[in-house]
Amino acid sequence: MPEESLNSNHARRLSVTCRHIDKLLADMESALAVADSKQVFPEYVSDVTPAQRRVIEDYIARIRLQLARVLDAQSIERPEPFIPVSRCLHSALTFINIAAEELQPKYMRGYGDISTAAADLNRIAAEVVSLTTEFDRYVTGEIHGPMQSPEEELGKPERDNTTCSNT
Repeated sequence: MPEESLNSNHARRLSVTCRHIDKLLADMESALAVADSKQVFPEYVSDVTPAQRRVIEDYIARIRLQLARVLDAQSIERPEPFIPVSRCLHSALTFINIAAEELQPKYMRGYGDISTAAADLNRIAAEVVSLTTEFDRYVTGEIHGPMQSPEEELGKPERDNTTCSNT
């Protein structure tokens, strides 16, 4: 017996719930990848064996397949992705740049005397801002044009970033 179709409100709720479940599954995949991560501050401790990881990944794939079947059975379309990865990277780099700038002494004075640490704070902020600015230039300028291999990009001489804008 064919399933009855849902009204638009029910269909929208089903779609939103499936998207939420898919996002939670993606979060689970990210947590599994902690062993491969090079994070400075990892959130998770890897406590699953490679065999357990394969089973977990299989369950994730099966749940996603079920979500797709449910949506297809209800003729609910899944929207195409529309946010470019480069835009996500640019946004994250902008926030990193702001956070690094706020390490400068003029922002850190509220946390106590910094007279002896001012030079260190300026250097730390400048180094991170320089790297993120260079990274952002690559993302916003070169990703959409002819891209060099990472090896070629890393082999370039360092640029003088003292005149870069801190957008």
